[in-house]
Amino acid sequence: MRTTSKRGCGTRSERLAKLLIRCRNDPGLFNDAILARPPLHYLQREWCKAVVEYRAVAIETGNALGKDWLVGCIVPWWLYTRPNSLVIVTGPSQTLIGSVTWGEIRSAVNGSPIFRAGLLPAKLSTGVKTSPQYLEVRPGWHALGFSTTSVERLSGQHRDQLLVIVEESSGVEDHVWEAIDGLKYTKLIAIGNPLAALGGFPDLCDRGVADEKARIPKHKAVKYINAPSTASPHAHLEHSPFGLADATWLEEQARKHGRDSLWFRGHVLAQRPKLANEVLFQPEWLARATSDMAEKAAAEWRRPRDWGGRDKGSGHRRMACDVGGGSGAARTVIIVRDDVGILDVIASQDVGIDAAAALFVTTAAKWGVPVYRASYDAGGDVGKRFGKALEGRGFVGAVPFFGGGKGGRRYGNTRTACAAYAARRMDPEAYIGGEKNSRPFHLPKSEHLPRLIEELGQLRGRLKGDVYHLEDKEDLALRLGRSPDYADAFTQSWKEEAVNG
Repeated sequence: MRTTSKRGCGTRSERLAKLLIRCRNDPGLFNDAILARPPLHYLQREWCKAVVEYRAVAIETGNALGKDWLVGCIVPWWLYTRPNSLVIVTGPSQTLIGSVTWGEIRSAVNGSPIFRAGLLPAKLSTGVKTSPQYLEVRPGWHALGFSTTSVERLSGQHRDQLLVIVEESSGVEDHVWEAIDGLKYTKLIAIGNPLAALGGFPDLCDRGVADEKARIPKHKAVKYINAPSTASPHAHLEHSPFGLADATWLEEQARKHGRDSLWFRGHVLAQRPKLANEVLFQPEWLARATSDMAEKAAAEWRRPRDWGGRDKGSGHRRMACDVGGGSGAARTVIIVRDDVGILDVIASQDVGIDAAAALFVTTAAKWGVPVYRASYDAGGDVGKRFGKALEGRGFVGAVPFFGGGKGGRRYGNTRTACAAYAARRMDPEAYIGGEKNSRPFHLPKSEHLPRLIEELGQLRGRLKGDVYHLEDKEDLALRLGRSPDYADAFTQSWKEEAVNG
């Protein structure tokens, strides 16, 4: 039976059909009138306008800007305003697509009074790990979501009205981009944090810049958009009612990661790395650590401040040893430090394992370093022999260091975690333990300083997804022309703080 309105403006189905026609080039209207969700914020409206006008849109974005919420609108908008259309959503993780992307799509569809009333047909996948995820209007007219590990599923997916959405685009490999190009898509949306200097996503962003300069017609061009978290419409609020980036969240991320860290630049400021591998220790930090100001500040923090003759600022003394073995070009390097600077550096290319162990024990005694704060590189045959040599001298309980061990959730291995913590300790803008990095760190002038500065200055790393990786030691050694023994000993000395911090 046909249902007419009191105003005689046609059936409800006819009015809905006319509304969908009006929504064809207006995702914001679809969001408001069909999904009945809160209005898009100004960034989301800008992104929607670009999707309508351009063939491809590449968005480098910070976190907490509502990009997944927007995708939850864009997918059904495309399907229900274009009969027999197809949407393909892909990204590095099937779990992410199932729990986040399809979670937003389910929320949008199930929360709509029009969908709940059955006025628009919708069959949705339910399980988070279902592959592919789907939203089906009718057989052959649907949206599919699957990870890039199933790239073979892209083949044969052709349609006159095909929208491709690439989530977490920095993590998508080149061969997947080639498969996407082969789809002859109608529209492409690539979105994600700018975590890689090279690859398909940066190339697409650069194409957007070039297309704008060349004034390529919009329907053929790529539109490049950059949106840092600081551009959030709620950045000035203490708390965002919609979970967008707010002042509290922005300050917390700055304290946690450091404003100049790769994580903060990629996930908050939406700044793409300039190189495939970025320098970890910034030159200005190293210059500051070797200055007279740092020397005076460290001496002040070490100055006795009570009647017992103890200082209250320099913290525990620690010692680390990178064992050379006494043969080849590698050196044995021992570094002693406290929380405000290096106290001693001992290095020799000629000392054997037994002699190195003796030197290690006497140095610990000289500086009063307890055995549980004295570490040594325990990797390989040399490391095993050095540990036994220490035990033979009664120095039992020294901490074995394995650089390839676990680095926690954010770092690729222990070596990376230690180097990253040491770099943060030298960054005057970093937050450590929830507080601004107020204490100095001094690298004293000595015959060893030039090598230490050079090696630290050459340390590079990169983000792969959300995990930071230090470059392979072999690559660093090749660039230096020698083994980075000074840097290895220095960064190793930060294991306790890196693991506990």
